[in-house]
Amino acid sequence: MYESMLTHIDAVAGSGKVIISANESTVVEIVKETINSGRSASFYLTNDQAKAVKAWYWSPERMKTSKIQPISNDEKARIKDELGIEVHSFRFSPIQCECGHIYGGFEFLQQGIRDHGVNSVRGVFNLKNSMFFQANPTLIPICPNCDQKLRGPDLGDLEYDCDQYGGCCIAPRV
Repeated sequence: MYESMLTHIDAVAGSGKVIISANESTVVEIVKETINSGRSASFYLTNDQAKAVKAWYWSPERMKTSKIQPISNDEKARIKDELGIEVHSFRFSPIQCECGHIYGGFEFLQQGIRDHGVNSVRGVFNLKNSMFFQANPTLIPICPNCDQKLRGPDLGDLEYDCDQYGGCCIAPRV
């Protein structure tokens, strides 16, 4: 088993990706420092590491200033029916386009499928022992109604969070 894991690690590193092994608190601090620096990075964290980062990030103060909100049951149903992805407790900071269209959780996942494929998006939601977590993501939301690039809410960029998916955290704007 250990040899098989090393083979997978070697393949990932060979593709140009970095793998870091450290104790829980060190990994959590690396993620927090990345968020605060404003640099963009993606992490595959253990569930406990993701919980620790989320508990730190989603402070009562952050919750007051964030535009993030739970998606409606209708939007959850639309995501399942039209995109084939089942989400629970998904929260998203919607963005209104100048054309009037609201870019919400559905549009975010739809763009993710366009950019990465449905199997990749499903795979992120189906992780059992880890969570995909993005610090300061570089995604530029595109309105599906008029193809305009959208600007995020007052915090600067869109935010999203889910129990099945680590979500994202962005550096505070100064």
